[in-house]
Amino acid sequence: MTRLFLFFALFTLAVTVAVSNAAKADYFLWKEAKSGLTMTFPDTWVRQTHRNPDEVLRIVAPSNGDDPVCTVKITDDNRYTIFPADYGDAVQRTAVSIPFWKSYMGHYDDYTIDRVFDGAGLGRWLASYAFASYDLHDGTVTQQRRAIMFASLYHDKLYVVECSSLNHAYERWNANFRSVIKSIDFKKMHHEHSTGNYANFLGEVEQYFWAQTGPEGTTAY
Repeated sequence: MTRLFLFFALFTLAVTVAVSNAAKADYFLWKEAKSGLTMTFPDTWVRQTHRNPDEVLRIVAPSNGDDPVCTVKITDDNRYTIFPADYGDAVQRTAVSIPFWKSYMGHYDDYTIDRVFDGAGLGRWLASYAFASYDLHDGTVTQQRRAIMFASLYHDKLYVVECSSLNHAYERWNANFRSVIKSIDFKKMHHEHSTGNYANFLGEVEQYFWAQTGPEGTTAY
């Protein structure tokens, strides 16, 4: 009885450990040194050489001919840093919406933008995301691909994340792509709530600021 009990105890422990190990997934936490952006992805995904100057990360997942790829591009963009954070929604709809995606897809061949959504999120900020299909020519080989893409203009950086696969395999990778994109975070650059609105210096004659001069403690400009 003791040996039988010991056998079942060891068997149960072995099964528990096996199930526990199978349930665990190993992930790699990647950080872009200059911007501070972080992203998590399975450690089975392989990093590849960047293919354009703005691309800071390219990772490829192991597959049976599906060719799933995710890229992160970061570009300096100071156009909207003057606006308080409360204008983030308006900035997103102006800077990264349908016109932006049309321009972005221009470097692909025979593209079709299926859908564009405003008011989404990437990292800690507002974003636009789009679904698109396109042809990618590499010499005599043409790939038909489908992608999900997010773009966010946070402080002075434009972040674009694109995950794609061969067109016929996209649905198999959609959940994986979304999981990788969801893991992205930005380095905190400003408080999400503004302390006031900027004055229209060109449209108003006088603006008053607190100063230790003048009879009322203010000075006009």
